[in-house]
Amino acid sequence: MSNFRQQLFQQFASQGIAVSIEGFQSKYQPKKENRFNVDGITYETSPARLNENTIEFEISSKIPQDELAARDDFETYFAAIKAMVEHDEKHPVAMDMENIVQDIGGEDVKERDYVRLRYRYDFSEICDDAKVADEVTRFQQDPAAGSLPEIPNVNTLAGRAMLVCIEAFFHSEATVRMERLIEANQHVRQTFKQQAKQVSTV
Repeated sequence: MSNFRQQLFQQFASQGIAVSIEGFQSKYQPKKENRFNVDGITYETSPARLNENTIEFEISSKIPQDELAARDDFETYFAAIKAMVEHDEKHPVAMDMENIVQDIGGEDVKERDYVRLRYRYDFSEICDDAKVADEVTRFQQDPAAGSLPEIPNVNTLAGRAMLVCIEAFFHSEATVRMERLIEANQHVRQTFKQQAKQVSTV
C-alpha cells in the first residue's frame, strides 16, 4: 500500500502528464480524455501509476491498419516502431502490440491494434536534492514569482519544491516520449508507403 508521500508523487506526476497532453491537444486534433490525433493516428497517454518504488506511465498509438495490405503487416509495423525506440537513452520497460475488439452493434465489430509503450522511473531519478535546492533558492530570492504553490499538508519549502520538480519532470518526459513515438510513426509510415509504391510499379 502506498504512503502519503508516494501518493503525492503520483498526483503531481499525473498533473505533469496532464499538462503534456493539453499541449498536444492544442497543437494537434484533440480527442476525448487523454487522446489526440496526428495525421489520422490516435495517440494516448495514461496517468501516472505507482509500482512499488517507481512511477510508470504508458503511451500508445493506433496502427494505421487501413494503410497496410495484410494483417501480417501490423506485426511488421509494430516491430519497426519497437526497433526505433528500444535503444533510446530512456527505453521502455515494456513494448506491446495490443488488439482491441469493440462491439458496435448487431454482428458488427471494430478491431483496432495499438503500439503500447510503458516507461518506468525510480524515485531517485525523478528529482534529486540539487534540483530541489535550486528551486528553494529561486523561491527564496524571488517569492513574488510564486513558483512554489501552497499544497495542503505540505508545509516545508523543500517538500513543495520537490513536488513542483516532479510535476515538471513528468511534463517533460511525457512530452519527449510522445514526440519520439510520433516521429517513429511518421518514419515507419513513410517507409511502408515507399515499399507499397515500389511494389505497385513492378
